[in-house]
Amino acid sequence: MSSSTDRKPYNTSSGSHRNREYERLSSESEEDERPYDDQTLLSHAQKIFTPVTFPCGRAIPNRLVKAPLYEHFGPIWGGPPHEGHYALYATWSAGGWGMVVTGNVQVDKRHISMGRDLVIPDLLNPEAIAPFQRLAQVMHTGVDTDTDATDVNERVTNVPVPFASPLAVLQLSHSGRQSLNIFGGRLPFVPPLAPSPIRMGQAHAAKDGWFSRFLHQLSHQVPREMTHADIQLVIEQFVRGARLAVQSGFDGVQIHAAHGYLLTQFISPKSNVRMDEYSADTDPLRLVREITHAVRAVVPDDFIVGIKLNSADYTRDSAEPQAERALEHVREIGSWGLIDYIEVTGGDYEDPQFIDASASFKSARQVLFESFAERSIKVLADCTPPNRAPPLVCLTGGLNTLPKMASVLAHSHAHILGIGRASVIYPHLPAKLYKSLQKRSAGISDDFLMAEPPKLTEDGLGAPPKSYLSWRGVQRLLIIALQMIWAVIPLEFPRLFGVGQNVSWHNMMLRRIALGEEVDWTEGTVATAMKFFLCRTPYPPGRDRRGMAWWIMAGLLGVAIGLALGQFI
Repeated sequence: MSSSTDRKPYNTSSGSHRNREYERLSSESEEDERPYDDQTLLSHAQKIFTPVTFPCGRAIPNRLVKAPLYEHFGPIWGGPPHEGHYALYATWSAGGWGMVVTGNVQVDKRHISMGRDLVIPDLLNPEAIAPFQRLAQVMHTGVDTDTDATDVNERVTNVPVPFASPLAVLQLSHSGRQSLNIFGGRLPFVPPLAPSPIRMGQAHAAKDGWFSRFLHQLSHQVPREMTHADIQLVIEQFVRGARLAVQSGFDGVQIHAAHGYLLTQFISPKSNVRMDEYSADTDPLRLVREITHAVRAVVPDDFIVGIKLNSADYTRDSAEPQAERALEHVREIGSWGLIDYIEVTGGDYEDPQFIDASASFKSARQVLFESFAERSIKVLADCTPPNRAPPLVCLTGGLNTLPKMASVLAHSHAHILGIGRASVIYPHLPAKLYKSLQKRSAGISDDFLMAEPPKLTEDGLGAPPKSYLSWRGVQRLLIIALQMIWAVIPLEFPRLFGVGQNVSWHNMMLRRIALGEEVDWTEGTVATAMKFFLCRTPYPPGRDRRGMAWWIMAGLLGVAIGLALGQFI
């Protein structure tokens, strides 16, 4: 662990001082704002491509993890992986990642988030397992053996690197009260399950405008408080997900206990006011602990069991991080001796810090995440049982340049690096970065990942079209007209709508990757957000036009609904 006297940042700024921990790290940054010389940077960057071993015995060949992303890419109302997933994950696998983690796979088909998630099947028979076996095989090899291998290789630039096969991890999730009406997999007027009957958005209702509150009420019902039988069923559903992962050939699972999903709802006092043994005040980790014990009991000893954990958002009335309470949770998790890694993140869909792209890497938010990860390493070293190594810590968020990545590892602020949006922009990031470092070590100039990726246009319109007679031109004019109208209407959307545009853009780029196309920087965030919410099709049409009928039917259905509503509004 580096001391405060030898810690030097790479081109980072101090940001605003929000608490003592932030002030400490910021003051260290101010000691020397000059970047390291190239030789020192290259020396620190070498650690990125060194292996590290999980407590279960599995080794990750390098420190770069394709972090889980919300994909919105499954069949409508959930289902198994399809051709689009195989093409997408083949591209990532061929990119040289040390570990690839799927987007959220829901354990309950009645509690999917926005209608397009992968879902654990009810019965684990050969037919139901087969699509997940194919996905695991693709994630390991980078080649889908059920398609023409030549076609797969044409879609990716496979730069040879001295890496072993990437580890493949299945993320297990339950949306709880965050499951939308209708698209959440339930019949209309059937409420979702949650620890307490507290509606999504209620924690910030006093700060929101009436329109924001209305949208929350329209999209989310007051949940039904879970009985003990409901809780036992959820435990069984996570166990079934773990069994599926083992039988499908995955190397591990990640239990999603962050971002406001069901397990976070049990942990957080703002969503859990129970008075029984599952109270957030007396035993907030009880459900997570029971799920972890049950999962570990049905998987092999060398199977990776990870957890995604919030480092913030633990209070009823404040969005300010409560790091000490979160660190106590890390301490308890480490004492179980069952978890192989903890991914540090923060925020939920009421206060979406984890998808807010407006803050820079060294904002107060990001410094707190990094500080929490660093402190977690120290806590885990002290609390883990003596017969098992401490869990690894994975830091996710803002790591989109080489200096940032090298800094985190050089100063032992995390063991492995979770790369989210940069994995969309650069699907082959590890392979390209390794090749870049080799060139620079040989004295050849190469600036890959030395600067942040291009920023999306602030107005959300994207690049101007070559001709306004094109579809892109018509689309741009319609959006400008809508923005002008909305500018004079005093209505406030939930914060998720604003920051979610950036996520929608990356989501649509995932679909382009699956089709073998390049990222389109000319596409605006407003247009991609509209496509994200309105295109409810199983997956976008392929080169052979498969799926086009779904797009046409969805468009006609939307027009029909609009005309029908127009008769009454």
